[in-house]
Amino acid sequence: MIKQDFISKYIQELNKTLARIISLEVGNSDDGFLIIFNQMLQSYYKVDDNNLSILLEENEERDQFLLADELKKKNILTFMKAIRVYLNQGNHDKAKASYSVLKRIESINSGIFQFPTAEDNLIASERKVVEEKMKNIG
Repeated sequence: MIKQDFISKYIQELNKTLARIISLEVGNSDDGFLIIFNQMLQSYYKVDDNNLSILLEENEERDQFLLADELKKKNILTFMKAIRVYLNQGNHDKAKASYSVLKRIESINSGIFQFPTAEDNLIASERKVVEEKMKNIG
């Protein structure tokens, strides 16, 4: 029970961090985004953006945050933003690694029906941009 309370509190904190990351505009604050993104990766997943492919491996400790139902949409938006930032900086390897992590997050079906939200609309519009940009790098 204590462990579950701890994890729940950790998920709440990660949710706040992801919301802050998502709110940063892509473009002028790309460096600021990457600093916060890396802090998030190190704090919650024990990796940095040089090792994003580690998030493709199943790991119970990391997956409880990466694949949590209550964080799914924010994780999707965060990794979409990471893809765009890496592409803006010409870092195709990190963009591809982020894209693979995004696909892993999306592949997990929560089985919980939810009515579409504004966040879903944002994900749909971001997806179009990200998919188009990813096609262009091959």
